[in-house]
Amino acid sequence: MPVSRYMTLCLQHPTLGYYTTRTVFGKEGDFITSPEISQVFGELLAIWYVTQWLAQGSPRKVRVVEVGPGRGTLLADILRTFSALPEHSRPPVTSIHLVEASQQLRGVQNLKLETTGFKNTETVWYGDIKEVPISEDEFTIFVAHEFFDALPIHVFENTQNGWREVLVDVADPKAIVSTAAKPQDPLRLVLAPTPTPASALYSSLAHAIYPTVAHQQSPDLASAAPKPNPRGRGLLNVDTTLGAMSGLDGGGVDGASSPSGPTAAAPGGDLRNKATSLIAQRFARLPIGSRLEVSPASWEIARDLARLLGGGGGGGGGGGGGSGEGAGAGVGGAGLVVDYGDAKAFGRSWRGFRKHQVVDPLTEPGHTDLTANVDFAYLAEAMSESAETPGPISQSRFLTSLGLQPRLAALLRSAPTPERRTVIESAAKRLVDQTGMGAQYKIMGVVPKGTGKRQEEEGGGVFPFNLVD
Repeated sequence: MPVSRYMTLCLQHPTLGYYTTRTVFGKEGDFITSPEISQVFGELLAIWYVTQWLAQGSPRKVRVVEVGPGRGTLLADILRTFSALPEHSRPPVTSIHLVEASQQLRGVQNLKLETTGFKNTETVWYGDIKEVPISEDEFTIFVAHEFFDALPIHVFENTQNGWREVLVDVADPKAIVSTAAKPQDPLRLVLAPTPTPASALYSSLAHAIYPTVAHQQSPDLASAAPKPNPRGRGLLNVDTTLGAMSGLDGGGVDGASSPSGPTAAAPGGDLRNKATSLIAQRFARLPIGSRLEVSPASWEIARDLARLLGGGGGGGGGGGGGSGEGAGAGVGGAGLVVDYGDAKAFGRSWRGFRKHQVVDPLTEPGHTDLTANVDFAYLAEAMSESAETPGPISQSRFLTSLGLQPRLAALLRSAPTPERRTVIESAAKRLVDQTGMGAQYKIMGVVPKGTGKRQEEEGGGVFPFNLVD
């Protein structure tokens, strides 16, 4: 099966999935996130949102949208920080919107909200980002923290015969004697012997845009490729082909809603749009032996998140009052994407986490967290229709620029014991450690189109992404 299907089953299966059956955050889980390390992280993100709310005219209504809120720790820290600000600098939060598939985590998030001053604020949970409506009278704040790294990916390898998809296979069928058996290394990664619909599609994109650069396709690849669209000047219909490809993963697990939605649909427009060109460049120019990880689900969600800030952009009809095209324009907003990765493609970053250690992603399916580095350039292109995306910059640079040191000093002064001061200082240092989280994690801003130019004219750009090293 494709890696994307394997990830969906392992992480989101309603009764056997990693996220649906266990505690995954904190010391007792398999990983610890920045909000769980120090409250300063959420406080400084909140300050950035306030600066954007003020810079965009201090709209009278504000909503907060978070995808994959986890325990709700980050959300609570952001809201608590808002509450502590003077009234003229306090975003008036009128509603909270959380995209969360797990019923168990929804309960945890609700309990966390009750500890803030917003327990009576309208709060709505969704199973899919597409269900979140575009608001025409609320400033939208959104956060995607360690969310995109867990979305399903396809993995491809360039071979002498063209691009082939990497699949998850049974290493020795005879070793699987029952569903209760736990044989050693029962799974393996293999290359598809012939083109899959996904590899054929992406190879065709590369060949259509870069015919003199793309590696020669094999005859079976050419026959499997999607046919040209007569309405698209001889080019492929990206909406149709990428949308169809996303359904080949098997979509979501029966009976389960995934944070990524049931399927990963395609970017709109023809093959000459910037987004598809970015994908095609990668497939056309990588040498034999290279691998490439691509997440159509990430593309779709990034595009929908950007639309929440200022409308759908472009034509087409979005149904159900959600974030589809043509759903209306908002009054602005500001978003942050925080994850490990960089503004480039990755090929061999897919891995598992078990008990705070990196493990083979095929280890103990359903009991291991699965993750891959985030390609911020890919997300930025997906968002470019509706938003500007300053950054990404390192987490260390972002937090330091927003005032980590003075906030840390204040916390240390108020700490009741030397032991507590040591804990606070150690946690803050971990967030900006240049050999760890401070460099590995990147932060990308998301603001409505035109915002960056206006802020540049008024005061230098979108802070702190405008700072020069």
